[in-house]
Amino acid sequence: MDIDMDYERPNVETIKCVVVGDNAVGKTRLICARACNTTLTQYQLLATHVPTVWAIDQYRVCQEVLERSRDVVDEVSVSLRLWDTFGDHHKDRRFAYGRSDVVVLCFSIANPNSLNHVKTMWYQEIKHFCPRTPVILVGCQLDLRYADLEAVNRARRPLARPIKRGDILPPERGREVAKELGIPYYETSVFDQFGIKDVFDNAIRAALISRRHLQFWKSHLKKVQKPLLQAPFLPPKAPPPVIKIPECPTPNMNEAGYLLDSPLCADVMFVLQEQDCIFAHKIYLATSSSKFYDLFLMECEESPYLDEIQCNKENTNKDVLTSHLETNSDTDEASLKSLDVKIPPPESSESLNMLEPESGETNSAARSLSCWGKGFVSVHKEMQVNPVSKRTCPVTVVKMDSSVQAAPFKTVLQFLYTGQLDENEKDLTRLAQIAEILEVFDLRMMVENIMNKEAFMNQEITKAFHVRKANRIKECLCKGTFSDVTFKLDDGSIKAHKPLLICSCEWMSAMFGGSFIESSNSEVALPNINKTSMQAVLDYLYTKQLSSSQELDTLELIALANRFCLPHLIALAEQHAVQELTKASMSGVAIDGEVLSYLELAQFHNANQLAAWCLHYICTNYNSVCSKFRKEIKAKSSDNQEYFERHRWPPVWYLKEEDHYQRVKKEREKEDVALNKHHSKRKWCFWNSSAVVA
Repeated sequence: MDIDMDYERPNVETIKCVVVGDNAVGKTRLICARACNTTLTQYQLLATHVPTVWAIDQYRVCQEVLERSRDVVDEVSVSLRLWDTFGDHHKDRRFAYGRSDVVVLCFSIANPNSLNHVKTMWYQEIKHFCPRTPVILVGCQLDLRYADLEAVNRARRPLARPIKRGDILPPERGREVAKELGIPYYETSVFDQFGIKDVFDNAIRAALISRRHLQFWKSHLKKVQKPLLQAPFLPPKAPPPVIKIPECPTPNMNEAGYLLDSPLCADVMFVLQEQDCIFAHKIYLATSSSKFYDLFLMECEESPYLDEIQCNKENTNKDVLTSHLETNSDTDEASLKSLDVKIPPPESSESLNMLEPESGETNSAARSLSCWGKGFVSVHKEMQVNPVSKRTCPVTVVKMDSSVQAAPFKTVLQFLYTGQLDENEKDLTRLAQIAEILEVFDLRMMVENIMNKEAFMNQEITKAFHVRKANRIKECLCKGTFSDVTFKLDDGSIKAHKPLLICSCEWMSAMFGGSFIESSNSEVALPNINKTSMQAVLDYLYTKQLSSSQELDTLELIALANRFCLPHLIALAEQHAVQELTKASMSGVAIDGEVLSYLELAQFHNANQLAAWCLHYICTNYNSVCSKFRKEIKAKSSDNQEYFERHRWPPVWYLKEEDHYQRVKKEREKEDVALNKHHSKRKWCFWNSSAVVA
């Protein structure tokens, strides 16, 4: 059979290679990588270790294994037979050493004890059972030298001893032991498929040289070299961290609905059937309904006149009004009429009595809406006490027709706030009528679908509703329409809308919804903030998208987003910054200095993903960055400098190994040149003496 032919073929050297070492150092996986071309994932390598041994009879039962055992080293055909051993079966292991041609002694670079056992136990055992057999020292699991040990320890079994940074042995430790024992030293990584061929090819060379000393008549062994040097392993560059964008916080419809039930910052009040009052917010209604948009836009055209009345009331006329209110009612009415201010008629309902204007508050002239639209009676502006904040503020009062009932009207408003409709709504017919009167056609269609048992069609209507609403919100932000607050910034001012800010940002909700003075002010000063960054933040709060511009400073935006507690915006800004830096780097622009300036600012403002990207860039380009910005590198925090030293690429141990490799390589080249000169001189003397004899 062909399986038995290797022992009978002329000029085919069969090499028995015994692999020994401590348990769990990677002996069997190293053998499988050579004999079976096995590749393992990091997850498989980190799985729970089960003591195994690779069976030698694989060469008899598996043709592929036998084919892979055949090789040619230095023009010598060989058949390599690998013998695996248990690390703790001391009595049985002595049989494996018999007639061995070479022994591969393994240890783990992540286990210092396994290297200590090389000197104290394994080498002595080898020399006891096979004193003349050459030995090769191999450091396994090289990939752990540059791996993320925290991730490695998390992936290992729960009760496994964690690998510490101090456990990782540098290459010189293994080389020192090999030099002390007088044997070659190599390193391997099954995960990276590095050093496997180096180990076994040089093990074959060591075995053939030993055999050449005993079988000197075999001429085909004359070209066998002594074990070669191994070039150091350059670990791959770590991939740059991917900026992960957390799930976008969807607009909280419950908060919008709660804002309707708890009318914080309300600027419009609907009066229904002369007794029911419902507070609402212009920005929510105007961006959801064209009818309300036109109504409030028409009312805003008169706002300069109303604002002038309010300003006069607050400044020059406050004392006059107070003095008139202390006299009889006729004088009060005459005085207020002289200021062109209308007094609202007294209401019998308790709810309206609670919301009557305070002493000295002014009302604007009511404007009739009977010809403008069905369901509307009049609109005017007056000062009212907000039932939540208990503060007096101007409110647009819209009086509805008596046919509009409170319950279905409240449902319509709920839809305009949230875009949602409860399928179990009781009075759908009445709701459809009011939706038709108010020209809320989306709601009208949804009610009709529910009544026709086609509620599944409402999803598309809801999507279209939210798209239109988002576009109109963005338009209102750009134009400042229906704004109720102005942010005073370092380089200008921006108008905004308190209700939208309250529902989209907890920081804004605390400022405008709490007891802070800003909740009642129409102007809010925000120092140390520029207009471009604030505009980007407002765009995000309104649309949940980052609208970048050339003037936008990403770091300032990150600082502002961190100040407003907006982690999703921070992630978007981080992604934008990384994209811009990567684009500049690929176009040939030097970004080393910019990355250095980004690093600690990103760490300070909790932009951890951007900081991780900056650390990765500095580490993978450490030599070039350090040569240009040595002072800046030294000025970084101790934690950052420690990170640089640990993760720099190429790593320090590789640079040392590369220097050692080049130095020893030159020494060997000199030795080879001297040896070749010696051989050539001997040949010249031989031919010269022959000529003389002739």
